[in-house]
Amino acid sequence: MSGRHARSVPLLQRLLRDRSGQFAMMTAIVTPVALALAAVAVDTGSLYLERRQAQGLADLAAITAAANIDKTEEAVRLVLADNGMPATAIGTVVEGGKTRWRAGPDAAVAPRSAVIARGRYVASPDLAPADRFAPDPSAGGGAVNAVRVTLRTTGTRYFAGLLIPPPQIVAQATAATTVEAAFSVGSRLAKLEDGLANALLRGLTGSGISLSVMDYNALLGADISLLSFLDALAIELDLTAASYSRLLDAEVTLGQVGRAIAAAGGIGDGAKAAAQKLGAQAGGPRAPAFPLSRLVGLDGGTLRASVQQVGAEVGVMELVMMSAILAGKGRQVGLDLGASVPGLLSVSVDLAVGEPPQKSSWFTIGAGGEVVRTAQTRLRLVAEIGNHNALAGLLGARIRIPLYLELAYAEAKLRSVTCPTGRPDSVQVRIDARPGIANLYLAEVDPSKIVDFANPAPRAPAKLIHLAVVGVTGQAQAEIAAIAYKGLTFTADDIARGKVKQVSTGTVAASLTQSLFSSLQLDVKVELGLLGIPLLSLPSNVTGLLGQTIGAAAPALDLVLNELLKALGLSLGQADIRVHGAACGRAVLVQ
Repeated sequence: MSGRHARSVPLLQRLLRDRSGQFAMMTAIVTPVALALAAVAVDTGSLYLERRQAQGLADLAAITAAANIDKTEEAVRLVLADNGMPATAIGTVVEGGKTRWRAGPDAAVAPRSAVIARGRYVASPDLAPADRFAPDPSAGGGAVNAVRVTLRTTGTRYFAGLLIPPPQIVAQATAATTVEAAFSVGSRLAKLEDGLANALLRGLTGSGISLSVMDYNALLGADISLLSFLDALAIELDLTAASYSRLLDAEVTLGQVGRAIAAAGGIGDGAKAAAQKLGAQAGGPRAPAFPLSRLVGLDGGTLRASVQQVGAEVGVMELVMMSAILAGKGRQVGLDLGASVPGLLSVSVDLAVGEPPQKSSWFTIGAGGEVVRTAQTRLRLVAEIGNHNALAGLLGARIRIPLYLELAYAEAKLRSVTCPTGRPDSVQVRIDARPGIANLYLAEVDPSKIVDFANPAPRAPAKLIHLAVVGVTGQAQAEIAAIAYKGLTFTADDIARGKVKQVSTGTVAASLTQSLFSSLQLDVKVELGLLGIPLLSLPSNVTGLLGQTIGAAAPALDLVLNELLKALGLSLGQADIRVHGAACGRAVLVQ
């Protein structure tokens, strides 16, 4: 081996063993990779921040839209514009799940968009979180209490745009408001005379109730907190450890209701004493009971929160009479009013009250779509009036007038609860109401048949006069027809004052009985004759005089009918609606 070659071998070996020059080479090789990773890291952090900002905007947009449920698109657009993200397209989910875009047909592919879905949110632990919001574009304002906003935007790539395309950022938020109102139907009670009210309560409950006029006036003038009443009733029923759902399913009597009213307090000494007296008189082991849920239609799981939010108070006398009606379903009440009504020689009444439709109560709390109804009523009234002087010697001194009234239930449906300005004093409760049908007949009806609400009561011509020699029969009908729902709006002032609003057919005559007698058809027959020839000759104006005499009794008969029905919280051809409380909760994120 030559000397030169021998010297080169150690140099090559040293070169191979030397590591001092590798750093520069490694740096040259790794630097592009490190820069790419750094770019990805910076862009990832930036995208994460954009994602959080988008989610915050979606949250804010959803809350604002839920607080302005009637102007969701405007609310979302304003929020995005105020926060530096004017969306190029805003759409709303409509029928069929399609999106209606405001910015034209190409808006669905715009780089920035917000899709709004209105719907119903139910805060129930029985539902999975994903199932608690149900989009319902077709629902009316009363059924919508939540808004879901889906915000889409394109992320920004500062360094890694050549390596990874800009991703789409999707943020979604759902916000809901808690809006509720407490309302009832048929809650107008007239001033009660003790005799009539006692007779009604005794007949409906089978109890020996005897309250004074002062007692009834004290009950009429008192309101009670619904929550306090239910808590006192739970103690009365020994259900203090049970849930409200179990309480609402319990059977109660009018006596227990009276004792709970007295124990709840806050109604004044006079009303408390009257309620205590009622509780003692209407009690007993044989007192008829009814499910509390038929009186108060509420979800037991959310009852306390609902009642506390709306601050519902109800009339004490309304609770008493509606409880008596429910307890007395299927019972017939017989009343003999004697000659207590001016213009009438005697009055006797047979009254039957049917059960309200299933799953319907007189009072409830809800946010939209809830329905309350009154019970059906049948009433047979037989009155006697004095005959016309010119006919008294021929046809007798008295005319008998049998009337039969059928009153179908009136109903009210909660349409919406809104606070346009977001403040409690702007609350507006919209209710659709429809009065019941009323049919009044001049006819004979078997009193034992009126309690069978499943079948029509058979009617026959009314026997107005029945003597050995002559008989007078008559028949007539007057009807107050049902109409479509009519909208009512209650303001915060209406609610605070306990204002009762009415919906009537608009075509009801001032006197239903007078309308009845305007269609009166009389048939006068002489009972005695020979070979078909009557032995008695009647004046030609008999039917005219009889018609005038009967027609003159209309105001007195109207008084009896109206007082009886008002004592039950009902009225002819009219639905009486009261909103007991309402509240609009703040919009909050729920998903």
